[in-house]
Amino acid sequence: MGNSVIISKSQFKESADTVTFDFFLKDEKKQGFLLWYDGKFKAYINQCRHLDVCLDWQPNNFFDEEKKFIICSTHGALYSPNTGECISGPCKGKSLIELDVLERNEDIMILF
Repeated sequence: MGNSVIISKSQFKESADTVTFDFFLKDEKKQGFLLWYDGKFKAYINQCRHLDVCLDWQPNNFFDEEKKFIICSTHGALYSPNTGECISGPCKGKSLIELDVLERNEDIMILF
């Protein structure tokens, strides 16, 4: 097994909630985020598919006002929380880079 990060489920207070984490991928420091949406956990690299910028418009704030979509703070592209696919904006049709997650009791393990 490669590297991993473990995040407790107790850090999530409501649906459409996120937790950020740092990790190294091929000796390069990256930031990722774990989200809980519609009862499911998903992890993505915090990087827009249009420009090499972080998505969150404030630290650990990834969702639009209605908490239906992940939104890019730079140009407003909208991504589906369930699939990571960009559904609106200049990166339409591309998808966020997803990381594997495993649920283990009260923890989520993110693999990379």
